[in-house]
Amino acid sequence: MLFEKATRQKLRIGTSKGNVSVEDLWDLSLTALNTIAINLKKELKASEEESFLDVRSSSDITTKLRFDVVLYILNVKKEEKVAREAAAETKAKKEKLLGILAKKQDAALENMSAEELEKELKALG
Repeated sequence: MLFEKATRQKLRIGTSKGNVSVEDLWDLSLTALNTIAINLKKELKASEEESFLDVRSSSDITTKLRFDVVLYILNVKKEEKVAREAAAETKAKKEKLLGILAKKQDAALENMSAEELEKELKALG
């Protein structure tokens, strides 16, 4: 529903490089998204402090929608980064373990007697 509202309104979000569409937010860095979210949060706080009697204006509602969209994308990209880092760590550990295993297998072969090596060679054909 969040993105439905954003796309129906053709929502644009201000950045240091101008306005971008919702789909363009996915291409921004976490740092850029964080900066945008901070600025939008400041706008929201400023509008909340003006008056408790006034009904929220449509610009306040739009600012809230912008903030929610940016925050959602920021959180998704953060989770993806954590997942990529975990996958890279797992891959590195697996490669290290495979390297150590290969060395141990080589050491085991080197410790075999000549007769055992000949037997293994005959078994291979």
